[in-house]
Amino acid sequence: MEETGVRRRWADGLGWMLLYGVLWALFAEGGGWLLGVPSIVLAVVLSVWLGIRPWRPSLSVLPGFVWFFLGRMVAGGWDVAVRALHPRRPLQPAWLDYPLRSESPRVRLLLSALIGLLPGSLSSRIEGDRMRVHVLDERQPWEPTVIELEQRLSQLLNTGAGR
Repeated sequence: MEETGVRRRWADGLGWMLLYGVLWALFAEGGGWLLGVPSIVLAVVLSVWLGIRPWRPSLSVLPGFVWFFLGRMVAGGWDVAVRALHPRRPLQPAWLDYPLRSESPRVRLLLSALIGLLPGSLSSRIEGDRMRVHVLDERQPWEPTVIELEQRLSQLLNTGAGR
């Protein structure tokens, strides 16, 4: 029984090491390993000590998720660029509540972060089963994108389809 716990901690540590290493390489553009290696090791030790399991995304769902997300980023970027070049194009910015469907804290956290990466939108906080979202134009169909993003995140992180 104890051996299984040790194996799980080693497997979790390797999972975290891979994740943190990839993130460091991306954010530091492949450099800064003198600071990166000790930081990664410290983050791995802390994650394992706290008993946090690494995310295990569904690799079969990942390409569709990336394609969907990048497509929405490009479309949103285009919309923001057109609005910037045509100042008479109407805006109706608003803070709106989005009813969360997923119970998973991981899905909720990532959804909140990813909404901020979509041009023209921003998430500020989650209270209960609602997330506060800022959009540039509340008349635009923003909610279907967020619903689909939440569903795809649930599939990617193997948490089910939500409520």
